Amino acid sequence: MCFISVKKRSVENRTVGYIALMTETMTDSDIKAGQPQVTVHTFTEHVMDTTVLYQVIKMSDSFHLWVGAKPSLENMALAMNTRFEAQPLASHLFGDSSNPTAMSLAQRLAKKTGKQVFVSCNIGYDQLAMPVVEKRIIEEMKQRPEMF
Repeated sequence: MCFISVKKRSVENRTVGYIALMTETMTDSDIKAGQPQVTVHTFTEHVMDTTVLYQVIKMSDSFHLWVGAKPSLENMALAMNTRFEAQPLASHLFGDSSNPTAMSLAQRLAKKTGKQVFVSCNIGYDQLAMPVVEKRIIEEMKQRPEMF
């Protein structure tokens, strides 16, 4: 197995970086077991006349929230906090960019959790349903904070 190492050294009072290629044999004792870095949590809620499904994939410093009524991945947005702005930065990653639901939900969740948040919201926008959907997410975050 080969490993690449970036090293720095001083040459004539200047720091110069170079890449060293090292070859070593990795054994089973070099591999250490760790705690799982990803957890998956699902829950449901009846909103209006629709059963809304929720799935949270928690990673070390971020999570992905999928919300939908049917199994599909139609869009995704990302939001994260920065030290430069009070409002988290958000970007639409794919899908219909004219629907701001996923992006605005990702921003609110990033602000609340302080984490990088991916949101895929695969239900049509409804002024009455979306506050109920968001309320259910916040309720679940309070009940099961270790899943977010």
